[in-house]
Amino acid sequence: MIAAIVLAGGASERMGTPKALLPFRGSTFLAVVIECCRAQGLTPVVVVVGPDVYNLLSDSDLADATVICNPAPESGPLGSIRLGLEAAVNHPVEAALVWHVDRPHVRPETVARLVEQFRDGGQPIVVPGYGGRRGHPVLFGRPVFDELLSAPEHEGARAVVRADPSRVAVIPVDDPAVLEDVDTPAAYRDLLQREGGG
Repeated sequence: MIAAIVLAGGASERMGTPKALLPFRGSTFLAVVIECCRAQGLTPVVVVVGPDVYNLLSDSDLADATVICNPAPESGPLGSIRLGLEAAVNHPVEAALVWHVDRPHVRPETVARLVEQFRDGGQPIVVPGYGGRRGHPVLFGRPVFDELLSAPEHEGARAVVRADPSRVAVIPVDDPAVLEDVDTPAAYRDLLQREGGG
């Protein structure tokens, strides 16, 4: 069983409005990410949101995902990862895919390749690569969960990824979305234009 931890607990200061609830593909960023996770068989799907989003969520955004409120968005992604992991480890999961909600356009095939590599390759960390650069989402196996829970605040999950290159599989994907944070109004407009909706 591979879990998904969807990070939607940031303050969205650059966007000016909660990114998780931005309209996208007839739904929202968050709902699109959750739907992709479900389609790829990831379970449980744990969504970590900030206080500004928690009270605004609707059933259509959630699709039976487990929702956790991060009361301290200033703790950054690592704080949300920790909350998500603490919820996921209550299930018999072998890994967790950590997906930032501001990349809702990552292709389902990319997620499928990460899962396939984890199951076949043996490395506990699987990262997508595009154009020679590493991107997101990242899949972490259970053997490194404790490291994520104890990683230095100032380095975050990067510290775990960089600790031992031999345990990291970088999988080339034909998906530039793995490098694209949609975290400003300009980036959002560009995404909608490329999707044909802007």
